[in-house]
Amino acid sequence: MKQYFAAIADFDKAIQLEPDFAEVYHSRGKSKGLLGQPFAAISDFDKAIQLKPDDTEVYYDRGSAKLLLGQHLAAISDFNKAIQLEPDYAKVYVSRGISKHKLGHTSEAKRDIQTGLKIAERAGDTDTKDLAEFTLRFLERSGR
Repeated sequence: MKQYFAAIADFDKAIQLEPDFAEVYHSRGKSKGLLGQPFAAISDFDKAIQLKPDDTEVYYDRGSAKLLLGQHLAAISDFNKAIQLEPDYAKVYVSRGISKHKLGHTSEAKRDIQTGLKIAERAGDTDTKDLAEFTLRFLERSGR
């Protein structure tokens, strides 16, 4: 955990030197998210998007932070933008499916997760494939 605090301090210094470097805001936001500071992470992701509005990964990370906060409609909006920018980004479909499930849109959720699974299988992305399969099993077992 100490390394994230040190990383944030380094990112702060980098921002002082180069305040328009979107990737630094993105990286600092990821560190804050890993420290359990989703609101602070979202603030950094907002700045990164302002500076570089076509970065798929930042939309995914901001959507993930919003998902953790239970802000599912806002998360879905970010996931939609990520998919618009990169239609074959498997883990975005899985995350969007989780948010849709939380909103009670189970058939849409399953469709998204199955899409993510297919993309992950084609890409050889075993981590996302495993997550998608686990999530689909959970939905089946919960009767939704």
